[in-house]
Amino acid sequence: MPYLNVYGTNIVYDRWGSGPDTVLIGRDAAEWRGCPLPEGRRYLAADLPGFGRSVSAEKLGEDDLAEHLITLLVMLHLTGAELWVHPRARKIGAYMSERLGLAAVPAPPCLGDPAS
Repeated sequence: MPYLNVYGTNIVYDRWGSGPDTVLIGRDAAEWRGCPLPEGRRYLAADLPGFGRSVSAEKLGEDDLAEHLITLLVMLHLTGAELWVHPRARKIGAYMSERLGLAAVPAPPCLGDPAS
């Protein structure tokens, strides 16, 4: 279970696959289980503070959650990765897109998502 400490919180993340780096933007890495993600990519999905395996003593707003994820990407040298956004994390994706100057595109729909 890899993690990095970001602003005093251990951010747990999963990485898998090989190919171009793709960051899956959501609140919880588990949101991506069962999603039909294409082969030939290296994915990163993180549990943001207060979600999944990343414990946080305080409830953070979406801008703060995005800043935690941006800092994680800087630490992992992934600031040029493609950004795919889960339907439940559109505001986080929009904030990250603006801050990093990258396009954030909707991820393929997963079973049980509002978009599927």
